[in-house]
Amino acid sequence: MKQQLLLLTILLLTVGTLRAELRADKLAELDVHLQLLLPGTSNYEQANRAFAKEQIQNLLQVLEDRRIRRKKTDKALQILQEEITVRFFRKPGDFNNFHQLFTSGSYDRSTASALYALAMEHFDLPYILKVRDAEILLEVSAEDATHKLTLPHGDHWTTASSQRFQNAYLEVLRSIGYLSPAEWRRSPKALYDQYYIGGQTEVDLQQMASFLFCRQALKAYHDQAWSTALDCLNRSELLQRWPVQKVIRRAVWLQLANQKDNPEESLRHLWMIWQESPGAPWQRELLRHFNQAISAESKPSIWQIDSTYLSFQEQYSRHPSAQGQLRELYYLHRARLHARENNTELVMSFMDSLYNLHPQNLEVQDVLAGMLVWSLRSEREFNRGLTLIQKYERQYPFLTNHLLFQDRNLFYQAERIRYHFNADEAVLGNQYLQTFKAHSNRGSRPPGYVSWLSTAHLSASDYYFRKRNYQQAFILVEEARQQAPQDPYLDHRVDVLRRYLR
Repeated sequence: MKQQLLLLTILLLTVGTLRAELRADKLAELDVHLQLLLPGTSNYEQANRAFAKEQIQNLLQVLEDRRIRRKKTDKALQILQEEITVRFFRKPGDFNNFHQLFTSGSYDRSTASALYALAMEHFDLPYILKVRDAEILLEVSAEDATHKLTLPHGDHWTTASSQRFQNAYLEVLRSIGYLSPAEWRRSPKALYDQYYIGGQTEVDLQQMASFLFCRQALKAYHDQAWSTALDCLNRSELLQRWPVQKVIRRAVWLQLANQKDNPEESLRHLWMIWQESPGAPWQRELLRHFNQAISAESKPSIWQIDSTYLSFQEQYSRHPSAQGQLRELYYLHRARLHARENNTELVMSFMDSLYNLHPQNLEVQDVLAGMLVWSLRSEREFNRGLTLIQKYERQYPFLTNHLLFQDRNLFYQAERIRYHFNADEAVLGNQYLQTFKAHSNRGSRPPGYVSWLSTAHLSASDYYFRKRNYQQAFILVEEARQQAPQDPYLDHRVDVLRRYLR
């Protein structure tokens, strides 16, 4: 009899010890789970975690006192819901932090599900955590349970609202250039499943914690708290990788890349996007930054242009298309620099390189012609100017039909005509005047045509006026007026010369 009593005593002590050890293990698990949901090592973060642990332990003790472990599942769930609702659920909202449950009683469906999960994990009540759009929801998975855990505020989810959420997410993907055009040929559902959370619906506690931080990143993005959004994404990724994290990060980077008052920070985030997803439209935007970086100075130095070019070229390594476009802009900026310095030889060196890359490109042709005209403006002597005109036309045949360049050609021709008539060299003057007329009739007229026409014809007319050949003087001005009938000065000269013909 004594031996049986001793064995029973040992058995009871063993069971008690096992229960104590089991509860100790469960409390250790609670620490692990709180580290997931409320991570961090700062004093503030540790204090939040300690406060939450204290309140949860108080809850668990109350549930132990109510002998929840001995209740049937439905009764246990009823007790659990009563205690959690009374102790924590005070301010329903959206996108709340988990720690707000303990500091202010603010909660949403996802953070409430997390709290239920911690308690049910402790008491071995079976549950499933599911992702529904931007929420985490808890379902009781016990076969003998008919009681459903509910929250003290309405659930406004519908199939239609879910579809709107999915459509809005796909629109975000489109707006940030996340997918290639080929990807968009797939069905919207397939794209959403792959690029939201990879088609996953059920999650464990660690994945739930990761998803809760994703939700906080979304809220921070909405509030334009970019640093907070990136911090939440980092915390989320430490626990679980989801496609949505990259999407939110790309969206945040794009906002940071659009800071007009902080171009350096803007450029840094553009490069981050480029490294993750090289190509359009970031390539175009980065080239715009390259132009801006050089154009920020009214007269950038060679060192500024070259150093900016080299830094971009290094970032564009292994991307020949981007390097090619960058090289074109570099040639252009160097050419402009040397044009301002009237260094025609270097202008031509860089523009020739640019032209050789794209000889049929109209934009390149326009830039090259503009540069050449710029470099010719310092040359006032018509013989040297016309020699350069002929040289450039031989080198770049398109210039023979380029209006801006031909405007400069007619300027030199008009100056040559004026020189010879002023020097009473009528034979040469008339010869060059015929050349001017033939050139003018080849096609469209350049912007300064009326001015050069007036210079040529009036200088010839003045020569014949000095020789008292008023008829020829009148004919020359009348010819010009026929070409430019709206010019008031030519009208005036015709009226004056008519008086000498009476």
